[in-house]
Amino acid sequence: MSTSKPSHVDVLLVGGGPTSLVLANLLLRSGHKILTVEQYDKFKNGVYGRGSMFFAGSLEILDLIGIYERVADIGFIVRKSTTFKDGAQINARGWSFVQETLNKSDTMFKFNFSLRQKHLEDALLVAIDKLDSDAVKALTKLVHYRTVDSEDYPIIATIQDQEGTREIRCKYLIGADGGRSIVRQLGNFHFPGVSSAHKWVRLDAVIKTDMPCSRSHFISIESKDHGNVLWCPTDSGRTRIGFVYHHHSEKITEGLIMKLAKEAVHPFTLEFIKLDWWTVYEVGQRIADTFRKGPVFLAGDSAHTHSSGAAQGMNGGLRDAVNLGWKLSGVLSGLYHEDILDTYSPERRRSAEQVIKLDKDITSLISGIIPEHFNAPAEANPYEYLDMLHSQNALFTTGLDISYGENWINRNPRKGIQTEVKVGQRAPDGQLFRPGRATAQALRTFVRYTGRFWVLIFAGRFDECGAKYRAFCSAIDSSRLYFPTRSTLWDFLTIFAGQGLLPPSEVIGTLPLGKVLYDHSGEVFSTYGIGETSGLVVVLRPDGILSFMTSVDGQGANELSAYFESLAGHKIGNTLSRRSGPGNMATGYEFDVEGEEESGYLIKL
Repeated sequence: MSTSKPSHVDVLLVGGGPTSLVLANLLLRSGHKILTVEQYDKFKNGVYGRGSMFFAGSLEILDLIGIYERVADIGFIVRKSTTFKDGAQINARGWSFVQETLNKSDTMFKFNFSLRQKHLEDALLVAIDKLDSDAVKALTKLVHYRTVDSEDYPIIATIQDQEGTREIRCKYLIGADGGRSIVRQLGNFHFPGVSSAHKWVRLDAVIKTDMPCSRSHFISIESKDHGNVLWCPTDSGRTRIGFVYHHHSEKITEGLIMKLAKEAVHPFTLEFIKLDWWTVYEVGQRIADTFRKGPVFLAGDSAHTHSSGAAQGMNGGLRDAVNLGWKLSGVLSGLYHEDILDTYSPERRRSAEQVIKLDKDITSLISGIIPEHFNAPAEANPYEYLDMLHSQNALFTTGLDISYGENWINRNPRKGIQTEVKVGQRAPDGQLFRPGRATAQALRTFVRYTGRFWVLIFAGRFDECGAKYRAFCSAIDSSRLYFPTRSTLWDFLTIFAGQGLLPPSEVIGTLPLGKVLYDHSGEVFSTYGIGETSGLVVVLRPDGILSFMTSVDGQGANELSAYFESLAGHKIGNTLSRRSGPGNMATGYEFDVEGEEESGYLIKL
């Protein structure tokens, strides 16, 4: 951890969990000076509890930012689930809704990933250390902060470590320090919500059991006394077990927790070899009235708390981090107008509200109580209603149905442009081919996080869309924007329908914009609702959210130019052409070398 003591940083992050560390990683990759402070020494201690389940949407985020491969060999892949009631197996309920949803989806992560939070934090710390070994400091806490009238460093924060207190100035302060957030308290953010009468137990252990499928399935046990019991195999031979706690009058001890766990999984046997961690917590739902006050932001549990019933805590925090990370990086780099930061709180708060609304019902049903508004008959089974609720919200739970709606970044296309996708939503994935390749690759593997937007030009078929594509390229060259192969704001991908047998420049009469991909079957065009004879330009934000669409022609190029200029708040670049000379084959043209970064916006990988 850090030993240096900077007096000024671009961003001070409070908290050392995944939300804060993902933000730190993204900010460092864009070349910004940061400091992350964590009051506990959990980086050295074996604290293995807390979040442990990653859904497909979160795996896409980790893959997008280059972290998934660092943990892929550690976690437990979960594709199967089952339910037990009175020792009998019921395959129709429990968590089966997740796999059913994933099998029908376009994601390449058709599984759940069980990995205890500590391992993700370790992977992020390794990545951060390679960028700046002084960026994270343990055993350091925020004591106080105040804002001052300064355009450069408007926040003066007081932090305390083992050597005493000191002041540090920063441009932005991010509170990702959990449900008891000191940043939220010092900033007087309102944190309304409710605490229920329910208490839950969670534990990680090495165990022996005669339960079938105990290391191959995600299991729900419908217990009369302990609610809907959670059983999930996780990394390193451990199992995560969770159940409702009713023994309020007894002193909570490790021995009591193990005794209750054995009762919860009855009639199966349970022997504890090693108990790593356990907790008993009161279930509640709270959300901050805003996630931003000037230069101060809240993210993760600091901004919203709820139960672990739908496993949304860590998953939601990752979405907060990637949403705020690219926006803050761009503003600090002078690429975007600061107004872009105003979209963070509305986008993420709307999603958190949806989680909390769902969580209130899930909490009751897991605890064996059917909420009154369900108007269920007296003899109804709460676990059947739980299964129904999970199934109805499966896409949202798995992170594949995140929707931010229209705003300053996410702009609906002009009248007449019809597609199957909407701005503000996760961009669908699909299988595409590079020239000459015999095997396809997922679209998402070509749009990794760089801090820049991705402009996907669905150029259709050569013979029917070539003229439109040439017009688009010509308009780009003559527009007031300068479009190099890799600019500071965006990257291009050109996607043709069909199979390319000749170099694209020979067929369409111009150099393509960015890498070229082929949709052999037309499936990706169909998923996006784009005609192979018309084409479309689709813009993806750095976090993989679709933000803008326009036509593949001169008008579309001008609209694209205006869109990016509005985000930047000023004219961008100059009128230099990307190409010149006969046949558009410019001397010194900077060709894209697959797998290598070109010059442009500073991103460290």
